Amino acid sequence: MAVIIYPPTLDWNWMFQRPQQLMKQFALDGHEVYFCNKTQSSKLFSQALPNLFVVHNNKRFIQEIIPKFKKQRKKIILWFSWPLQSLYVHRYSPDFVIFDFIDNFPEWSKYVKNSVQKADIVITSAKNLQNYIEKNFPKKKSYLISNGCDIKHFQRYKDSPPEKPREYLQHNGPIIGYVGAWAPWVDTNLIKQVAQAFPNALITIIGTEFGRKFNTSSKNIVFLGHKPYQQIPRYLYYCDVCLIPFKINQITSATNPIKMYEYLAAGKPVVSTNIPEARNVPNVFVGKDNNSFIKNISLILNNKIPIDYNRSNNWIKLHSWQMRYYQIKRILSSHRKNLI
Repeated sequence: MAVIIYPPTLDWNWMFQRPQQLMKQFALDGHEVYFCNKTQSSKLFSQALPNLFVVHNNKRFIQEIIPKFKKQRKKIILWFSWPLQSLYVHRYSPDFVIFDFIDNFPEWSKYVKNSVQKADIVITSAKNLQNYIEKNFPKKKSYLISNGCDIKHFQRYKDSPPEKPREYLQHNGPIIGYVGAWAPWVDTNLIKQVAQAFPNALITIIGTEFGRKFNTSSKNIVFLGHKPYQQIPRYLYYCDVCLIPFKINQITSATNPIKMYEYLAAGKPVVSTNIPEARNVPNVFVGKDNNSFIKNISLILNNKIPIDYNRSNNWIKLHSWQMRYYQIKRILSSHRKNLI
């Protein structure tokens, strides 16, 4: 079994996303996983799950623990997704390096080349990112591994409804939900148009403020802020339709939204703007402009659009994090004997 290290990028408990989910899968398979928190403290590390440790003091971890791994001849696999970390790869003395290319932020672009060069392989999360690597680094081995979902987690209330969240108790109309970062790529004007089009609906925003503050005077838009990952399925249960209201730009054109998988696993119809990764997915209705986006919501709320839940359930079964890990494991096994 290998040692898997994810260097400081985000905190373990901050918006449980792809990095945490994949590291969890490595740990479930018996590997020794060290997830280095972005927020640092004097404590060296703590155990979050069986085989998975959250590193709170990365400097001490590098100075004290990495040499022990090398002395014990443990294979170290470094998995990083923040291109800036390519500058520090050598500090972990890795035997194998994976660059997980998951976002196309303009401010990251100057570090992408170095990240690709430092990596033994590149894994991408969206077709546009994969195309970018294949075009600009044709000699580098790269693989498309899309995002996924913890299906069991989001279907926990499939047979028994949860207690209704307190924020929903006073509302009797439809609930339109968005779960994710309140970031610059969210189309706030579109959200406001949705609120105006459905005055009897409650539009709920669940997530952290990221690069912008929540600021709207619409009475039926409610910002609930960050909710722990364990609570998200309870909020989704009471949503009638869920949104991916992204602007179309460099970032979103290369985004494979995890929320799409989670919405579908929770049994919710999804309305998205016309981002590439939302097309041709069961029960995801793409609006090519604001009017068609709002029309799709209306058709869903009025039961005038067919929702094939069996089809979306069959589709989501192919997109679990466990399935993603099996793909990764096969890739790593093909590159280095006894690596994993």
